[in-house]
Amino acid sequence: MASLLLRPLFRPQALGLGLGLSIATYHALHQRPLRLDSSPVGSGVFSSDSYGKNARTPVVKGGNLNPAAVRQISSGSIIGLCAGLVVSTFSRSLALILGLLVVGVQWASSYGIHIIPYNRLQKYVTSIDLRSAVQDNVAFKLSFGTTFALAAFMQF
Repeated sequence: MASLLLRPLFRPQALGLGLGLSIATYHALHQRPLRLDSSPVGSGVFSSDSYGKNARTPVVKGGNLNPAAVRQISSGSIIGLCAGLVVSTFSRSLALILGLLVVGVQWASSYGIHIIPYNRLQKYVTSIDLRSAVQDNVAFKLSFGTTFALAAFMQF
C-alpha cells in the first residue's frame, strides 16, 4: 500500500519539481535584501557621486511622499500613456522597446551604471544640462516609461 502511494513521487517530473522548489525556497530565505538606493563604490562607469543623492525632487521626503514627486508620477503616467498610444498605432513593438529602454536606463543609473555618456554629449549640446536631464525627475521618467511600454498592449 505504501509503494502505491509513493510511486508518483519517484517520477522525474516530481523529482525536478521537488528540487526546484527546495532550491528556490533556500535562495528566498537566505538572500541579502536588495537595496536600490545606493550605487556600488568604484571608478569609471560605476562612479558614485553626490549628484544622484542630492536630487531636486526626492520621492520620499521626511518619511512621507513628496508632493512634487506625486505630481511627477501622475503627469508622467498621463503623458506616457498618450505618447505610447500614438507610437503603438504605428508599431507596438517599438512602443514596448522604447518604454522598457527608458525604465532600463533609469534602473541602471540607480546602480551607478551610466549608459548615456552625458559628459561626452554635453560638449555637443550646450542649450540644456544633460546631466540634470538624465539624473533628475526619476519619478516622472519611471512612470512615463512604464505606461509608455504598457500602452503597447492596449487595443481599440
